[in-house]
Amino acid sequence: MHPSDLSREDLSFADGLIRRQFLGQLTASAIATTLWPSLAHAVTEIWEEGDPFCALPNRPLDKPDGYDLDLAFLESFIGLSELLVGVSPLSRQLANQYMERYAHNRQLTRNLLSLVQAYRDISSGNNRPSEEQVKQSIILSGDSAVRAGAKQLIYLWYVSAFYIPLEPIQDPNAPIPVALQDDPSDTRKRAWLYGTPEQYGHALLWSVIRAHAPMTSGGPTSCWAHAPAA
Repeated sequence: MHPSDLSREDLSFADGLIRRQFLGQLTASAIATTLWPSLAHAVTEIWEEGDPFCALPNRPLDKPDGYDLDLAFLESFIGLSELLVGVSPLSRQLANQYMERYAHNRQLTRNLLSLVQAYRDISSGNNRPSEEQVKQSIILSGDSAVRAGAKQLIYLWYVSAFYIPLEPIQDPNAPIPVALQDDPSDTRKRAWLYGTPEQYGHALLWSVIRAHAPMTSGGPTSCWAHAPAA
């Protein structure tokens, strides 16, 4: 189902989204807040406070840590993304940009490799895994790096940003840190790390609520004062 096909009931964030069961229906409005309770909080935070034009300094890696971004990797990235965010087809151009950002992020490069490997482990030839397989092997994975990686991928598609611990710029020659873990005891301060304004404008969140991105031109004067058309 595409976000534009959602009903008004689906668009109620406070009521409809949080109550839905994970993968009960693969709709864009449900997926981001039912995978993990923390996702609902994160989406709310960016909606109220995020500023895509105040990106944090974060020096990208020269290359991914131990893997290549070839066509096969992109296909896996897209297939996994479509299952996690509940939207198909996703833009291949945007997927390639997001893959590059993810793979070259110092804190997340190892998460992406673990995540794609987990996806490939449950894929069979050209057939994508089932929803239950994704739930058990990725969402409920015993590997906290895989779980953390999946969360970051959902953030990336829905709000065009990573939500990662706030760390100073490191020496480019410093060792790459271990993969980010899905650890409730990790209380480090986190921040949203955005990409380009164009990516922000194409975030899936705006399609879900049937509106253009704030701080961007997307309609006539006062268009936000009126409810979206059915």
